[in-house]
Amino acid sequence: MWNLIRVAGHVSSGHAIILHAWMRFAHPRSWRHYMSQAQSERRLASGWRRIVEQHRIRVSVLFALVALYFARPSWDSIMLGLPVIAIGEGVRIWASGHIQKMAEVTRTGPYSLCRHPLYLGHAFITLGFLLAAANLWLLLAGMVVFLLIFVPTMDREEGDLVRHFGEEYRQYMQAVPRFIPRFSADLLRGRFDWSLVAKHREWNNVLGLIGGLIGLVLLGWWRGSL
Repeated sequence: MWNLIRVAGHVSSGHAIILHAWMRFAHPRSWRHYMSQAQSERRLASGWRRIVEQHRIRVSVLFALVALYFARPSWDSIMLGLPVIAIGEGVRIWASGHIQKMAEVTRTGPYSLCRHPLYLGHAFITLGFLLAAANLWLLLAGMVVFLLIFVPTMDREEGDLVRHFGEEYRQYMQAVPRFIPRFSADLLRGRFDWSLVAKHREWNNVLGLIGGLIGLVLLGWWRGSL
């Protein structure tokens, strides 16, 4: 673990670059917060956004395979990543119990804090697994891949929601940050519904996370890093 800390000093500039990129897309005043449907479609119609949007599943699988190759999980790293994964899945369950997809503009619970709490939870889960993998360069690469995949995905989804809900969703975009949570008095409004969690099949994600953690333990045992 101390070796990881020493390596972190050598990659601090890389962290700074990635942090800047995160702030560019997640800041409350980012131009993407006010993007119209037409603007979103034009952005997706050109360059890397279109490519990643079309091949995001392949990109995710490819990165997962690379991560498995370079991962060197230990008990320390798994214990470091486990609570982060749990927080991420907790956020996803919380969000799943509030959202009525395409039926209404959800503003309660975690949707009063940011517009994409499901992806926020996914970000925590990704971070947790990368911490458990015990490879700082892999951690940096994972943050970049997350940005490449989910920025165009959020752009497209917000464009679809603007087209579906119109001015109501535009007002929501102006009032609530995209990704970095901000406290709201609406946090405790609305009712959490376990049936919505089941409807959105979030339990499949929980089972997948358990399988992933078991896989990390087996990988560490096979490589002798546990």
